[in-house]
Amino acid sequence: MCGRYTLAGKPVDLEKQLRANLLYGTSTKPTYNISPGQEILAVTNKQPDAIQAIRWGLVPYWTQPGEKPQLMINARQESLNEKPGFKKYLHQQRCLIPASGFYEWKTIGKLKQPYYMSLPNHPVFCFAGIWEESIQSNGQTHQSVAIITTLPNALMEGIHNRMPVILRKENYSTWLMNENTSDLASFLLPFPSEEMIAWPVRNLVSKGTNDGPELIQKDNPLPFQTGLFDE
Repeated sequence: MCGRYTLAGKPVDLEKQLRANLLYGTSTKPTYNISPGQEILAVTNKQPDAIQAIRWGLVPYWTQPGEKPQLMINARQESLNEKPGFKKYLHQQRCLIPASGFYEWKTIGKLKQPYYMSLPNHPVFCFAGIWEESIQSNGQTHQSVAIITTLPNALMEGIHNRMPVILRKENYSTWLMNENTSDLASFLLPFPSEEMIAWPVRNLVSKGTNDGPELIQKDNPLPFQTGLFDE
């Protein structure tokens, strides 16, 4: 899965990367602990020329009025391809979610070691995402997004069994605007591990209110000791 990530960079570089303009008033403050439920930056195929703030935690279209929604922060690429209820999103409602890196936790015994993953040659890149738009009880429009995940690459498989789908810049436009979804299947594969790096970080990231560049500083990993937690 992908439950925390970072985004840092100058607004002009972000606009150049996404070939879109930031909507007036949209915050671009560097953030090192983006969490579910927050407003995040995204570009949808409905407004491909605008970078806007959208809530992270997709409210599925099948949610009934008055029903408490089961928010989706991630969407498995297998579900988008195979489950009828999800195919709508792959066909009609795709988006780009800019990031600078992301976190994942490796289970070691009864403890969890956070790791930070990034692309050294790409200070800003994009996750593939899906989005939804719904009308709230007060009549206001509510947009929400989920990050698509796939199987891990060789780097990630030693840390976690899923990873976010990372798109190449040359595929951004096709991902957003191509109507032939069969052409998109190759985009939903694990990103090459040789183009990524990962390192252990302190557990500061586990608390959602913590923020700052110190969260991505390298730390010594937890030692793995067989039988350490045996009872």
